[in-house]
Formats: sequence, structure tokens, C-alpha cells
Amino acid sequence: MGAKKKAGKKGKNKAAAAEEEDLSMEKFMNVYGKKCKELDIVPSKILKEKYEYCIEEGEKITKIHLWEELGWVGTRAIMDALKQVG
Repeated sequence: MGAKKKAGKKGKNKAAAAEEEDLSMEKFMNVYGKKCKELDIVPSKILKEKYEYCIEEGEKITKIHLWEELGWVGTRAIMDALKQVG
């Protein structure tokens, strides 16, 4: 007779991961702030306002639409933060 498979082990891991709080937005904003300081630029006012609004409303940022000029350094700060957070 073969060894029995443990049923539901993968399902439990997925359920535990789903229950775990998603802190990616907070991590992104922390890393983004550090990158802005590192690159000596002012963080995006629109991005900061969107983050603060989402925190108040208990929502997550799912899209970023920026209608301000960032330049290559501002774009780099956002992209590096996104890469680091995953």
C-alpha cells in the first residue's frame, strides 16, 4: 500500500495567506519615501493624497494615475519602490 496523501494541506496554506493582512501598499509608500529622499526629490503630492485617502476609507490602491510631471528621477523612485515591494 502506498502512503496516504494529506488532504487539504495546500488549501490551508492558501487560506492562511488570504487571512494574512496585505501590507504591500504601506511597504510601497515607505520605500517610495526613502527613494525620494535618496534621490533628493519631492514625493508626488497626488500619490501621497491617494494613499492617505485609501487609508481613511480602508481601501487599497489598485491603479496609479498621475497627472503631474515626474521626470525620469521621479519615475525611477516609483519603479524602484514597486520592484522592491513586488
